[in-house]
Amino acid sequence: MKITCVYDEGAKVHTPLIGAKGTSFAIDVDGHRVLFDTGLRDKYLITNLDILEMEPDSFDAVVISQSHPDNSRALNGFLKERSEPIDVYAPAGIFEGNRTLFSRGIALSEEARSKAVFHDILGWTDVVPGVTVSPMLPSGESFLVLGNGAAVISGRGINGPAEMLDMVQDRFGRKARTFIGSVLLEKVKKNVAAGYATDFNERGCTEL
Repeated sequence: MKITCVYDEGAKVHTPLIGAKGTSFAIDVDGHRVLFDTGLRDKYLITNLDILEMEPDSFDAVVISQSHPDNSRALNGFLKERSEPIDVYAPAGIFEGNRTLFSRGIALSEEARSKAVFHDILGWTDVVPGVTVSPMLPSGESFLVLGNGAAVISGRGINGPAEMLDMVQDRFGRKARTFIGSVLLEKVKKNVAAGYATDFNERGCTEL
């Protein structure tokens, strides 16, 4: 399994990769490739994919963790770059209608919509073998589980890691050792960060 950060608020130094608001990861496992979230700007997503030599048509599925624009808005441009439709797993309803940034929905062009086969995230779902999307959390987001519980990928982590890690142990009967992606630190409040550190330690998640 290989996990590549495609889009983040920082970019690797001494590379042409673009850092901008949002998050996106590519997961390669056993001949399958999944895109988890897209970031905010489709131009930046497509540029980074090109630099990383990842053609949009090389992906087998897309998972959108939530309706926040930082995680989902660049889907429109990604789909327009494809020649064939792709399975898109997303919260129910976020691609319906012509929503705007202020309603935190996604307006897809007719061209982009024709390239998507939508699946509502309603429960634990295997996207490809070894990659599972979680049910929607009360916070309005889902997350990815890799390797039957070995690792978690979070797109935002609004309420920190504890709920996600506990759900993985309940579902897969093992502790997730690795956590990749985001937790919301409320502008880096020290008490919040300390609480999250305790959550990781108590649950045996040591690779961040």
